[in-house]
This record gives sequence, C-alpha cells and structure tokens, in this order.
Amino acid sequence: MPSIHVRHLPLVVGLIITAGLSACSTPGEPIPTSDPATSEPVTSTPAPIRQTDDRGKPLPFTTRFPNRWSANNNGTSYEPCTALNDAELTSLGLDPTTVRDAALANHQTARGCIWKYFGKFMGGISQTTGNRPTFEYELTDTEWYIRSYTTTIGGRLAIVNYWDRTSCVTIVKVENARVTTIVNRVLTLTPESELCNLAIEFTKLTIPKMPPPAP
Repeated sequence: MPSIHVRHLPLVVGLIITAGLSACSTPGEPIPTSDPATSEPVTSTPAPIRQTDDRGKPLPFTTRFPNRWSANNNGTSYEPCTALNDAELTSLGLDPTTVRDAALANHQTARGCIWKYFGKFMGGISQTTGNRPTFEYELTDTEWYIRSYTTTIGGRLAIVNYWDRTSCVTIVKVENARVTTIVNRVLTLTPESELCNLAIEFTKLTIPKMPPPAP
C-alpha cells in the first residue's frame, strides 16, 4: 500500500579514580589525585548517518534517519532513489530537482523517493521498497482497488492496481522484497489507461536495474 510517507548521542563519562597514598606509611611513589572540578567527560563521536546506496552512489538528498535502512526494508539492495539519473527522470516527464525522501520516520518500511511531474497540476510519482506486505500477499489483497490485474513488465510479473481516479500502482518482486510505484494526479482528471501507463513506464525503466526475485 502507498506510503505517503531520537537519536541518542552516547555519552561515556570518564571514570575518575582518586588515590591518596601517604609516602610515610606506604612504600613507593605517591600517586597524584585528580581534581573532579577540572576533569572533562569523555564523549564518543556518533557514527555518521549513511548517505549512499549499497553501490556507494550518493542519495539525491540528505537523510536524517540513521535507520533509513532497517529490518523493515532490507529485503533487497535495490535503491529506488538512485536507480534513474536526471536524464532518465526527465524523459518520463519528472522534475529531478523535486526529489524527496519517502520516509517520514526512522525505521520506516517504505524506503524510496517521491518526484513531481513538470507542470503545476501534473501530480507526482513515488517508488519505494519494503519487506511487508509481501508480493504474494499483494496478489490476493485486491479489495481496495477499482481494478487489479497482473501483467508482465520488462519480463517480470507485475501487479497493476487502479486505486481510484487519482492513483495507479504497480508492484513487482525484487529479491526478498517488493517494489511499489505509485502515480498520483489529484487535481487533474486522468483516464485510467493513461494514469496506469505512467506507473508502468516508470517501472519498465527501473526493472533492468532491479535484482531478480529470490527463488
């Protein structure tokens, strides 16, 4: 389904050991005593938040979530945000400069991006990946849609869900996850075939970049 869609800094306080030994009663050199008032706590430096996909390609935005990649969406190495370059996005009518993270919180299931189409009222598209619900479950969960059917996109089985007059969805299986592409056009009345074709064309262009489904 669509996803429209604190870090605690570890502090290690230095342990101050105070030892007062009397030179006249105990053999050996005296150990100087630390002054707690002048001792500074030792703080650890937090690890930097990851900003690249599994291939080392930079994300097109700066994520503030240290767990953008998590057990909720680690079923595939595919990263929707870096799959297409600016020229490819433009060829689909999308404005690359409008890209934003689909995640609204840490550990979110949906890992991906949202783009806007050129034109004030042309809506936008998102592509995300997540481990739940599974592709197999999506094959049977069709009651939410006006129309739901399967087709082949780029040689891969895909689900097409015409949600309503403003949205169409494609879903494909990738490794142990599923990739969902959603087109939204809220302020324009777009025929079903045109709306769903936008989602299909985006999926067709990204499928060659996706790992195959797990057996």
